Amino acid sequence: MTETKALSVAIQVPDIDSLPDGELYEIAHMRDGRWSGLTKTLLEQFGTTKLDLNSGWASTWTGWSCPCCRREKPQMARMSPGGVLLCRLEFHHDHIGDLTKRIFRERNARSEDRDINIQVSRAKDALLPLVERFEPTLICIDCNLAEGRAKLELTREIDADFTFAPSEIATFITAGKNRTHEIDVEKARTAWLAARDDFTDRTDFATRMAQRIAGGRHRREVAPGQRLLGPIQERDIVYRLFAAAVPPGYRHRLGTLIEARSVSNDSAGQSPKPKRKAVVRSPTDSEFAAVEAAQGETKAWIQAGPDWLCPSCGRSKREICRKSNRGKWTARIHRVVDFLPEDDEESFTRRRSVVSSQIIIGSYRRVLICHDCRNVTAELLRRKAGFDEQCLTLDDLRELVEGAAPHSPHQVDFEQATAMAIANAPLREAIEAYEDHRSRAIEVLADVKSTMKLMGWSWSKARDIVGYELAKAHGWELDEGDIHADWLLRETRRGLDLDEAEA
Repeated sequence: MTETKALSVAIQVPDIDSLPDGELYEIAHMRDGRWSGLTKTLLEQFGTTKLDLNSGWASTWTGWSCPCCRREKPQMARMSPGGVLLCRLEFHHDHIGDLTKRIFRERNARSEDRDINIQVSRAKDALLPLVERFEPTLICIDCNLAEGRAKLELTREIDADFTFAPSEIATFITAGKNRTHEIDVEKARTAWLAARDDFTDRTDFATRMAQRIAGGRHRREVAPGQRLLGPIQERDIVYRLFAAAVPPGYRHRLGTLIEARSVSNDSAGQSPKPKRKAVVRSPTDSEFAAVEAAQGETKAWIQAGPDWLCPSCGRSKREICRKSNRGKWTARIHRVVDFLPEDDEESFTRRRSVVSSQIIIGSYRRVLICHDCRNVTAELLRRKAGFDEQCLTLDDLRELVEGAAPHSPHQVDFEQATAMAIANAPLREAIEAYEDHRSRAIEVLADVKSTMKLMGWSWSKARDIVGYELAKAHGWELDEGDIHADWLLRETRRGLDLDEAEA
């Protein structure tokens, strides 16, 4: 008993923010970050102080090597065109899993029977490992980019939900130190053809299993009450002692604090480009007034206001005016979506446990950009199949159109734009995960409301049923199901607030 008391008294929570780098290494010696000796050596070697080091890189030790290209970290780090040292690893996952989830949702609508909902959720989770061709795997950014480039080259041949496995990526890349990979498209095509029948068979299996579940087959009775606990583990005892010993109000977030201390998100910068001189005159007051009158009833134009500047190219309403092929002055402003990283600690932690992407999207905003900036994305989609509306970010557009001239279309390097869009594959995956998360949150809200209406119950009683379903489907304690349901309902309100603010 004396030893137990001594243990609880001796525990002290370190101040991660002010901890010297050397002492942080003692705590997180099997991790990496901007504080590590390797990172400092690499920054000195490449002659820069700018660093882009993500959570994937920070989650591994300094001796980690990529399972695809076999390079170690000193060989993976490379400079961006803007003079930033890139130290990035990405979680590579099989998109057939996302396809399986869609198939299940389409064929297994929510039921008023909570046990059926639980069984469907369990069946979907049990099916994923049988359908996926490979487990989520951490790979270097260049192998991830190579996979994206290969699929882009084979867009018209390859299934949109197909993903090259790490072992397949290794067959069509040529790796070098501190540079991006070269790819062999023919070898990538060979890998796809070799995997095509297996991919088709797995998709068919997922479809048939979803239909069987929807037809009432493979039912497994749900045990009532809380899940059974196994034998007590030492780690559980130590954790409880730690929780009892830390200062009041401590939220058990050492891991989150260490990650925040480890990562670095320096801007990729912008290559110096001279300001291009306008080759046409500015519209006269009467010509600009005519443009304003033509756009006067356009919602985006009105919302922009008189002092608006395009957030991508920095031009004003007057400066985005340019003559059409018929010699008429025109201008338009478009609304686009800008997705923002998750900044809520609880949401970040809960989302991190269920998504494989390194990026966690927490919200979005509507942004007004000029027609020429919007046309950059549209032109890229026209030139290259396989991209979507979110393939370029606002930061990408700023770099691509830097030095934009008034009253002229942008001059853009579309090879650079293509490379940026390929590099944004993790972001597009994160957007899909965010949209799926919002759909799930809205579904929970709908479940609560429909239960209240159907059963004549109060909000709290209906919410208890939803919390029970979540707990039983995931094997949680019932209290955790309630907590998770409350969190999802708060997330729904958060999303609705965004939409209402922009309505």
